[in-house]
Amino acid sequence: NLKALFRPCAMMVPDYAMIGEISLMSYGFSEARPLARKIVQTYTLCSEQLSSQDHYDYGMRAVKSVLTAAGALKRKFPEDDENLLVLRSIKDVNLPKFLSPDVPLFNGITSDLFPGITLPEPDYEEILSAAREACTELRLQPVDNFLAKVLELHEMVLVRHGLMIVGESFAAKTSCYRVLSRALSLLAEGGNPTEVKINTPTLNPKSVPLGRLYGEFDPVSHEWSDGILAVMFRSCCDDTSGERFWMVFDGPVDAIWIESMNTVLDDNKKLCLVSGEIISMSPRMNLLFEPMDLSVASPATVSRVGMVYMEPSQLGWRPLLASWLEALPPTVSETDKTLLQDLFEWLVEPCLFFVRKSCRAPVPAQDINLVQGLMRLLLAHLDAWRVAEVDQSRPVDSAKSADVLTCYFLFSLVWSLGCVVDDDGRSKFDTFLRSLLQKELPAELDIPGAPVLQVPPSSRPAGAIKASKLFPAGKTVYDVAIDCSSGAPQWRDWMSTICAYSVPKGARFHDINVPTIESVQVGYITDVLVKHSVPLLLTGNTGTGKTILLAQRLNELPSDAFQTIQLSFSAQTEARVTQSIVDSQLDKRRKGVYGPPYGKRAVVFIDDLNMPQPEEYGAQPPIELMRQWMDHGGWYDLKELFFRQLVDLQFVAAMGPPGGGRNHVTPRYMRHFNQLWLTDYSACSLERIFSTILAWHLADFGGDVKATCSKLVACTVAVYTTISAELLPTPAKSHYTFNLRDVAKVFQGVLQSSPKTIGGADEMLCLWQHECRRVFADRLVDDADSLWFTTLLDSQLKGAFNKDLATVTGGTTALYGDFMKDDSSLYERLPGMDVLTTKMSAMLDDFNAVSKRPMSLVLFPFAVEHVCRILRILKSPFGNALLVGVGGSGRQSLTTLATAVADFSLFQIELSKNYDTTAWREDLKVLLRKAGEMGESTVFLLSDVQIKDESYVEDLNNLLNAGEVPNLFAADEVSQIAETLTPVMKQEGGADFSPSGLWRLFVQRCRANMHIVLAMSPIGEAFRNRLRKFPSLVNCCTIDWFTAWPADALHTVAHSYFRDVEMEESTREAVVKACSFFQVSVREASQEFFSELRRHNYVTPTSYLELLGAFRSLLDVKRSEVSQAKSRYDVGLEKLQQTAESVEGMQAELIELQPKLVVATKETDELMVKIEKDSADAQQVRDKVEVEEAAATAKAEEATAIKVECEAGLAEALPALEASIQALQTLKKDDITEVKGMKNPPGGVKLTMEAVCIMNEVKPEKVPAPDGKGKVDDYWGPAKKMMSDSRFLQNLMDYNKDNIKPEIIEKIRVYTNNDAFDPELIKKASKACFGLCCWVRAMEVYDRVAKDVEPKRMRLAKAEAEFAEVSGLLAEKKEALAAVEAKINELQAQFTAADEKKKDLGQQVEDCSQKLDRAQTLIGGLGGEKDRWGASSAQLGEQLFNITGDVLIASGVVSYMGPFTAVFRERVTTRWIEYCRSEQIPCSSPFSLGATLGNPVKVREWNIDGLPNDSFSIDNGIVISYARRWPLMIDPQMQANKWIKTMCAAPKTAGLVTFKPSDGDFVRSLENAVQFGKPALLENVGEDIDPVLEPVLLKQIFKSGGVDSLRIGDSTVEYNPDFRFYITSKLTNPHYLPEVSVKVTLLNFMITPEGLQDQLLGIVVAKEKPELETEKSALILEAAGNKKQLKEIEDKILQVLSESEGN
Repeated sequence: NLKALFRPCAMMVPDYAMIGEISLMSYGFSEARPLARKIVQTYTLCSEQLSSQDHYDYGMRAVKSVLTAAGALKRKFPEDDENLLVLRSIKDVNLPKFLSPDVPLFNGITSDLFPGITLPEPDYEEILSAAREACTELRLQPVDNFLAKVLELHEMVLVRHGLMIVGESFAAKTSCYRVLSRALSLLAEGGNPTEVKINTPTLNPKSVPLGRLYGEFDPVSHEWSDGILAVMFRSCCDDTSGERFWMVFDGPVDAIWIESMNTVLDDNKKLCLVSGEIISMSPRMNLLFEPMDLSVASPATVSRVGMVYMEPSQLGWRPLLASWLEALPPTVSETDKTLLQDLFEWLVEPCLFFVRKSCRAPVPAQDINLVQGLMRLLLAHLDAWRVAEVDQSRPVDSAKSADVLTCYFLFSLVWSLGCVVDDDGRSKFDTFLRSLLQKELPAELDIPGAPVLQVPPSSRPAGAIKASKLFPAGKTVYDVAIDCSSGAPQWRDWMSTICAYSVPKGARFHDINVPTIESVQVGYITDVLVKHSVPLLLTGNTGTGKTILLAQRLNELPSDAFQTIQLSFSAQTEARVTQSIVDSQLDKRRKGVYGPPYGKRAVVFIDDLNMPQPEEYGAQPPIELMRQWMDHGGWYDLKELFFRQLVDLQFVAAMGPPGGGRNHVTPRYMRHFNQLWLTDYSACSLERIFSTILAWHLADFGGDVKATCSKLVACTVAVYTTISAELLPTPAKSHYTFNLRDVAKVFQGVLQSSPKTIGGADEMLCLWQHECRRVFADRLVDDADSLWFTTLLDSQLKGAFNKDLATVTGGTTALYGDFMKDDSSLYERLPGMDVLTTKMSAMLDDFNAVSKRPMSLVLFPFAVEHVCRILRILKSPFGNALLVGVGGSGRQSLTTLATAVADFSLFQIELSKNYDTTAWREDLKVLLRKAGEMGESTVFLLSDVQIKDESYVEDLNNLLNAGEVPNLFAADEVSQIAETLTPVMKQEGGADFSPSGLWRLFVQRCRANMHIVLAMSPIGEAFRNRLRKFPSLVNCCTIDWFTAWPADALHTVAHSYFRDVEMEESTREAVVKACSFFQVSVREASQEFFSELRRHNYVTPTSYLELLGAFRSLLDVKRSEVSQAKSRYDVGLEKLQQTAESVEGMQAELIELQPKLVVATKETDELMVKIEKDSADAQQVRDKVEVEEAAATAKAEEATAIKVECEAGLAEALPALEASIQALQTLKKDDITEVKGMKNPPGGVKLTMEAVCIMNEVKPEKVPAPDGKGKVDDYWGPAKKMMSDSRFLQNLMDYNKDNIKPEIIEKIRVYTNNDAFDPELIKKASKACFGLCCWVRAMEVYDRVAKDVEPKRMRLAKAEAEFAEVSGLLAEKKEALAAVEAKINELQAQFTAADEKKKDLGQQVEDCSQKLDRAQTLIGGLGGEKDRWGASSAQLGEQLFNITGDVLIASGVVSYMGPFTAVFRERVTTRWIEYCRSEQIPCSSPFSLGATLGNPVKVREWNIDGLPNDSFSIDNGIVISYARRWPLMIDPQMQANKWIKTMCAAPKTAGLVTFKPSDGDFVRSLENAVQFGKPALLENVGEDIDPVLEPVLLKQIFKSGGVDSLRIGDSTVEYNPDFRFYITSKLTNPHYLPEVSVKVTLLNFMITPEGLQDQLLGIVVAKEKPELETEKSALILEAAGNKKQLKEIEDKILQVLSESEGN
């Protein structure tokens, strides 16, 4: 569909000869045509005869390069022979790129095309001398081949602005351009006017994310940020110094980044950035690319650049040796150097040849790399010569130096060239080297192509190695180490170089490290190389201890001289993260220079070096980042875009061999390392390790238990060896990878025993077999493998102890744990399964009692065993579990229970619509701080469906490996953690309180307290890929494989479900068996389904539980429904029978009632006349009473109004009065005393006391005025006397407020109107006066109000008296009226009774008549239904008899049959019917889901709404309506989609909400549908369902604020029970994994032949006869309406008949 939018256009290959002729003619060539043809013919012959290489290009651009070079030569030498010029240009352009085998062929082609023409040797003397000087400066050897390549590069730089130096590592590519740039710079310094200084800014483009390479727009702010390459390019272009710039791109060339350089590499010479900026390349710039090969470069790139190809074979290892010998300490004499050179010449080449031809190196290494490793290791042993150079007082003993150097050389030879091969290769190399040292010619060298053996002449003193200095006999060359501590070299056994080992008292299992010959060897080599700054790479199979050995050795390095940085690579490791981890642990030394703290060297340890997944074109960015440092001493800062030079840094690494998720690492990086292959531990070493540990543990046990030690270890090693060799991983069993960690886990389990629980040898053997099963057998996927393993254990026990497995275990399943006794933590054998199940059920009840999410689990033996397995893992130190099983198998529920039993806390993430990596990291912080900082034992349960991004697994990989996620915490959070853990460190007796020491404690606590449990499904590729990419998932976890539920589990769960269902015991047992049969038969049918139709269907325990739940709920409903329907028919028939019998009796009753009715009518009429007369008399009395009542009411209203007015007035005064009294009550005697004691009271106090004195009529004293003129009134003296009265406050409270004198009030108003007399102001002066002030003001208010209210009170009293008088008269009148009315009421009652009697008789006559009419109508109208109802009743009776079997099969169809096609549904249900009959379960034949669960009226509505009218589609509709889970419909023809949209459209529902997973706001749409009870349709889903839908699919409804709620993502939504959810997929054959299928009801809605026929007929008729189609649609609707109406009428009739009582 995309191709159709474009118009194709064919391009012809142009005529190169014509283009060449025209170009040559334009350059001034007279023989243009023949020369152009020769150029074209040269390339034609090269493409046919030379080898095919990625960097060879013979296209138009190659021709153009030759033409350009020829034109330049013509201008320079216009008089020279034109053939000569063209030949020279062809050779100059092409010769540098050819491999050495192709050069003679190329020369032959040119000599044939240009016969007799010999090129003169050009004069390169000046540049060659400068190149030799540059080689001396750079400590390189000016080898002829190398110098030739330097000249070729120089020639290429002159003619091409873009060029590539291609070749393997050790081809001297980097040295080539460095020598040339230095040589040209030397010429410029020497005054050569044509040359300038060369700068070579270098970048590995694959070490930088693409966005930071060229620049990128910020996705949020859309701001442009420059890239490193763009900044480098711009600075080179803008440089005005006149120097040349060669921008070197030292890294793989692939289409991801190089395509953006195409405009720079062609004639445009412009770098075009995404921002729109175009940077033109300056004339003084060249672009150098330094890839290993061009296997993934596009032809467009290859053709744009000049090529120089370099080969390691042209250089060899001898130039390295010459440079190395020159760099030796000056104290190494020339004689010793000659000796070393002779040894290299004699032994290196044969050993290299032998290693390549006869041995297998699991991790390939280049020859020169191995020789370089030999030189490094040998140099690391020459400390004595270095010391002698510095300290003259400690010279080297020249007499012994030759022997010492010879032994060191041999030792280094073994541990460089001989240590990269596997076990088998080592034994071969040992034999070969020994014969070589005895100057014999090994058979391996006596073949064509083998190197010539250069035996040193015996005449020279160093020529022959003394016999005493050869490797000792009886041991291999790998079993001995060289010891020169006594001066003379001696070969010693490795184990004799260390002290004897004994397990420390109180040691923990994971801290025990028993030395073996392998660990001693590796430890020594590691120490030597690390201390001499040599990069070391340990390689070996999983379980050989690479990580532990390196980590242990690095931890033992002196902390004042070394800093360790540990990284762990995985498939998802990013260069950016790796860089940030290293950068975060380095300090700034000076501008642009970073390193560890001064005086230290940082050792970066990279674990699983080869795990990073290669990109599309094969590059591994984290590896390229590391190579950037190895080759160029630093890397680029991704924010500031400058080059960070990293100093005092070295790398050590560990990795497994390539394969199984591990990848090949580029040789360009591997060349920097000394490689050491760790062979698998020998059986002897393994037995030594574990015998030492087990013997230490069994020291306090009985003698017979101790005696089992060595045999148990041997049996365990044998089991491990056998299972590793026999049970190999396959795609279906990708987790069948066993390593030595598994052996350790067995003994870790055995070490949990104690003398209290193990009384004898048999008990120890039983524990041992249990631990073997838990470690090895729990991961086995099928019964065949489990049986094989049981046989293996049995054979080991018989062979070593002469006992079989049944004897040891007592013939029962042996399980161990420490949870049975509340007061004990002993790891002991658990009691029988019944006791265990009871205990576990009690613990489940305890959990449910306190949990917010109680679990409804049925604990059968299978589940209990898995709980015990999980508990064992959680209780183990560093125990992590990988639970593998299909969705719904109970992995998460059982883990939750096990966590509760262990009394650990459970941690799980909650996915939301916005859940991303940031949220994941925040959750990890919470988890790690909980475990590491708070010290809380925590289980982190994570399901694979929660893994939204593979970076989550990367973080898990780090957690499992190291207990931390690098760079997870910010600096302030790290400080908080350190602060919290400082007291913990003191408490534990630690001494390292540095930040790094506290962080190590945090990580240790994380690892100790955190247990990761991963629940994964084995279905699909994800599981297999993750195991391959993240080896820690297998290495650091104990695997528990959840197989399908066994028969006893199915029976137990079914019994539990059906315990309360009403049925006979025999039927219940038969139904339980049938349910188990259904589960097994559908599993088999699913396999047939896949083999026949290649369609997947998974049968999970959830499907089984769905079957049980459906049967239990449907059985009662259908029983009730069918029995009710039958009862209604039976009642209807009974009523018809009764009606016919009642007609005669009703006719006789009617005749008898007629005379009684006449008498009753006459009596009623007479009574009515008397009542009318008495009623008229009573009315007159009533009128008088009403007049007087109105007058009394008016008086009452008047009194009420006056009363309200009085109360309103008092409402103003009373609150103030009460407040003042309260204020007085709060005053104490001390408060009054305080006021009284004031010598000079404030104005407010005096003012208050004056007012109080006036209120109490206390006279003032006359005192002199302040101005001295006359006297004034002063109340302070009298006030103090007044306050001295002990009843002062009580007098105020009892004050006669109703009779205050007017003159007092008049005086007081002066004060209350004074602003200073404000209680709030007075309160500031005195608390006591505040209360007195309030009292005075209240008295004033009360008096004012009381004077106003008093007249109203008098009026109120008068009004109330008048009202009382009127009320008395009114009461007398009412009594008279009541007597009259009572008489009338009595007459009325008599009349009512007589009238009722008359009506009743009339009604009886009427009813009798009507019943007679109805009976005749009923018999006439329903007489014809009698037969049909009888048949229906009989049919329903039969249906009721078969209801158990029918509902069972219907439940099976609803639970299992959704994904199957019609044929398979028929096939499976037929088997079920046969089985039910064989088990005496009554069921209908043939079975029909529609007949059992269908509603004909509903089905007709569905058909009208667009559901195809075939049984398959109708069954699907029934399944949708009865299934507990929401439906997911496989609907490629969109039948279901259309049906749902029509069925759920308004006004039938609240309105359908439709959305797709791709809609940005689909979660908001879903929330609205859930909240407002609308049906929702999710269309176009793929094979995965967004995790945010999980709460909706699982119906995780909970009460919030008393209402049903559902949590969708971050928000909690009120749940409306009218909500319906439908999902459709257009995929024709989707593969839904169990994790998806257990959450939904899968339905196959693909079109059937009947449905297709019906639809096609409809389409044809609609096209050909549209009026017929319209009429048909109308008729269908009408018929459906009529049938619906008919059914409703019948139901109504039956309902009326069944609900009517009596006649």
